Amino acid sequence: MNALKDMEYSGRGVSVGMTTGGQRFMAYTLTGRSPSSQARELVQGKETGVIRTSVTDPEQLARGSPALLIYPAMVPVNDGLVVASNGAQTKLLYSVAKRGGLSPEAIVARAFQFPSWEYDQKDDRWIDLTTYEPDSNATPRISAVLHRTRDPVLDIVYKNDKGKQDSNLTLVHEFSPGQAFMITTYSGGNESPLLLPFGDQEPLEMSVAGETVDELAAEFYAAIAGGSKPGDNFRVSAAVMLMRNNGIDTAIINRSTRGD
Repeated sequence: MNALKDMEYSGRGVSVGMTTGGQRFMAYTLTGRSPSSQARELVQGKETGVIRTSVTDPEQLARGSPALLIYPAMVPVNDGLVVASNGAQTKLLYSVAKRGGLSPEAIVARAFQFPSWEYDQKDDRWIDLTTYEPDSNATPRISAVLHRTRDPVLDIVYKNDKGKQDSNLTLVHEFSPGQAFMITTYSGGNESPLLLPFGDQEPLEMSVAGETVDELAAEFYAAIAGGSKPGDNFRVSAAVMLMRNNGIDTAIINRSTRGD
């Protein structure tokens, strides 16, 4: 099991884990390979606690697909339940989770049970939030549900080698202090991002050292640094929600404000 500090990965990623002190957390890392994708940051709503992607350069963002780039990324349903994804499907997870009484596995299953369409005004098209993204890379949709006491879930919906939709839902049974599991949209080093190879959609297992929410955010932010060539850096942002006995602590680190 590799330490997070020794890892470097590309693509958007969502993780569930536990500090060495036994506190559960969820992390979301945001990367961008194109100027429009990099023209973003993560911000948190004061009233809802929702962590969402936001625009840093409207002109650059408009050259991409705002319908795929702007979305709620990580959402606290209550003090004991958090959902996250790399797209607008977060809204599906939240809608199901708000009904209450469901396991993390059931939340994901019901959220993706039937197609759910959202209108893309820029490109005048309908986008199905329950399948891989309609971009040139068929970017997988990754999702996660973290519960205070029940087994968390990581899920990926992707285009398989036959050109069809496929998925892999992982129920994390072994959940130990200092351990985390991550699922990402892309594999390979940050200097040359690649689509996840077919048949390699299992979560990455790693160890974490951070105990506070700020330490965890710094760990995940550092892991998405990279690029062997001058100017290569696909890192955009990292955010963590850490469950405490009396609530949820949050930390966000944005490259847009740090300038690194």
